[in-house]
Amino acid sequence: MFKRHVLIVFLLMALFVIVGCETDPAEDAVEEPVDEPADEPENVMGRVDESLNMDGSSEGYSSNPIESAGALIYLAYDEDFIYVLMEAEVEGWLSIGFNESGEGMDGANMILGYLTEEGEPAFRDDVGRGNAHSEAETTAVAQPYFDRSNGTTVLEFAYPLSFPADQGYNVEEIVPGEPYSLIVGLHSSSDNIDSKHSNRGMVDFQVQP
Repeated sequence: MFKRHVLIVFLLMALFVIVGCETDPAEDAVEEPVDEPADEPENVMGRVDESLNMDGSSEGYSSNPIESAGALIYLAYDEDFIYVLMEAEVEGWLSIGFNESGEGMDGANMILGYLTEEGEPAFRDDVGRGNAHSEAETTAVAQPYFDRSNGTTVLEFAYPLSFPADQGYNVEEIVPGEPYSLIVGLHSSSDNIDSKHSNRGMVDFQVQP
């Protein structure tokens, strides 16, 4: 009888060991980390396959517009040029500047559009100096367009990816994949580009590779 009890106890212990060694596969499974998709930059300069017509239309711009200083700004680029379209409900000058991310106006390459006293469209390349700006020695604006009608002013232009050298610009060229700051300025009622802006803004954007 004693041997039978010993045998039963031995069998129970063996059964306990076997059951204890069995584990739930679900408990031992290690979940593989899942790469979350990277957030798309909020403000981007999208690439286009063909050059855009500078006619005041946003057709062809591949990215959503950027809102700053009460204006809408469309950006795009191809192998040779940056394309910029800015529109705002104002009766004065408009300006767009490019700079290193977070650098503000100082050293920015700024393009201004306005109407002359005769009502003719005019454009100027400026370099930011502190909180002011002055005319650069060289301009590279291509196919400039400036128009005002029904209370809306539109500035559009093409600009080489490589900026003119030795002008004091912080940015030498626009490089895909890099972040930059967009400096926006405008005047609600004056075409005198030497007058202080009535509204200004700065937003960072990224150039899509």
